[in-house]
Amino acid sequence: MTERLTISVVGHSAINREPERAILKVSVSQTANDQTSASRDVVQTAKAIQDMLATLTPKEPSGEATADAPVTHWSMSSMSTSSRHDRENNERTFVARTSFSVKFRDFNKLSAVASELSVMPNVSVSSVEWKLTDATVASLATESRTSAVHDALAKAQDYAKAFGYEKVEPREVSDSGYGLPSTQTASAMRSKKIPGVAGRTEESHELEFHPEAVSLNCCVHATFHAV
Repeated sequence: MTERLTISVVGHSAINREPERAILKVSVSQTANDQTSASRDVVQTAKAIQDMLATLTPKEPSGEATADAPVTHWSMSSMSTSSRHDRENNERTFVARTSFSVKFRDFNKLSAVASELSVMPNVSVSSVEWKLTDATVASLATESRTSAVHDALAKAQDYAKAFGYEKVEPREVSDSGYGLPSTQTASAMRSKKIPGVAGRTEESHELEFHPEAVSLNCCVHATFHAV
């Protein structure tokens, strides 16, 4: 019996959607000659950020953020301290640090808050990650997998026809899973003219973020027999 032609292919799919959430990463750190001073400054700054975020995250009685809350969730890491010895000056310095992760629904408020945080002492705006909601990812998962299988089938049919066969039969498929890469975007400085003293105008710099499409990718490995 003539051995049948086996065709192995990889199918891909990519579904792009506009982001629905933005996760702002913020670092707070201070260096001082004694641990108490470094820790105190970080605690004071972190408390100010907590108070700011509390006003942006109104909650329902259930504890969930309200439907119109600019921020849907935020978290703060535990504060850590470390020290290092400067041999040249024979001095020991202490570093205290913590960080925040803030999930925004309102992208306009994201820019305003990031701008305010960026000028606070001891604060650094690290990055922004663009995300889809879990519900959107779940709704797109079936579409993503189906598209990847269709891509694999189309490739197998092309190869089969090139060898003189009319169609293919699926034999095996394995799922490499799908991933939702976090698209990170650097901030840009935007100048705004604001009224100044005696009719003069002054420049105010505001961090501006440009949302980028988020891609849900899927990959499948499939084997077919040409018939």
